[in-house]
Amino acid sequence: MKKESKSILVPIDFKEPSLQAFRYAYNLAIERNMNVLLLHVIETSGILSDYFSSSNKLVQITDKAKEKLSEIINSVQDKKVPITSRVESGKPYEKILKVAEETNTRMIILGENHQGVDANQELGSTVYHVTLKSPVPVLTLKGNIEKMNHTIVVPLDLTGQMRRQLFSALVYGLNYGAKIHLVSALIGGIKMRDSRIFKKLKLAKKTLIENGIECTIQLFPRTQEPPFRKVISYAKEIDAGLILVMTHKEGYTYDNYIGAFAHHIINQSQVPVLSLTSAATDVDSSNYLASFVDPVGMLLK
Repeated sequence: MKKESKSILVPIDFKEPSLQAFRYAYNLAIERNMNVLLLHVIETSGILSDYFSSSNKLVQITDKAKEKLSEIINSVQDKKVPITSRVESGKPYEKILKVAEETNTRMIILGENHQGVDANQELGSTVYHVTLKSPVPVLTLKGNIEKMNHTIVVPLDLTGQMRRQLFSALVYGLNYGAKIHLVSALIGGIKMRDSRIFKKLKLAKKTLIENGIECTIQLFPRTQEPPFRKVISYAKEIDAGLILVMTHKEGYTYDNYIGAFAHHIINQSQVPVLSLTSAATDVDSSNYLASFVDPVGMLLK
């Protein structure tokens, strides 16, 4: 049986977004009585492999990276939680996932350098692969992080992951006293009031309210505008502080649209995004469920 993790993993490339991720992780660790692990990955694959053909070069760069990580750690005046660091070499996303697995990390926090302006623009490779395959929740920081725990937008669909995502929204809402906005979009010609997703949204809202969480629902009508754009626009409209999405690695329905949906959100959102894979929500929830009200069976189905 794995020991419960108490670490937050922060990949560091020494650019400002990753340093902001460290600062946020440090404050979160204080609040949650956790520790922080900084990870710098020296990319030695692809066209860079020739450059690192000399082991001396890799040693020199590794030593320099360790010094810079030590400087970051030492910059914290009053260390209220343990901070450790590691330097690895290889493909960044592979090493991040490997270290997360090895250390039984509870969460990965990424500072997103990529600024997407178009749905067709590719998300950064590291963020794409980490959010798609991570065994733990991944928080991608961007925009204003000060109000992240106040208002959360949670897009839901009719896949089998809905229960997991609703459970995560419930836990997050209770932990931070956040208001939850459940949203979805019609994808067929069915009238809104007759649609399965509308009925699911109402049941989900009832579940959250019964557990003391302020909640609203919003079902977007079918239009030519992609649902991910509607979610991003809605988050901006209500001044949301966070969007919580499932990545659906299995490529469920509509030509992998669901998987693309999550990454379009991460790519274009102007607020932080908490992404969850199936593995990240694959926990024994029986202890939690015992303390929750589940009036319509939304958490058990």
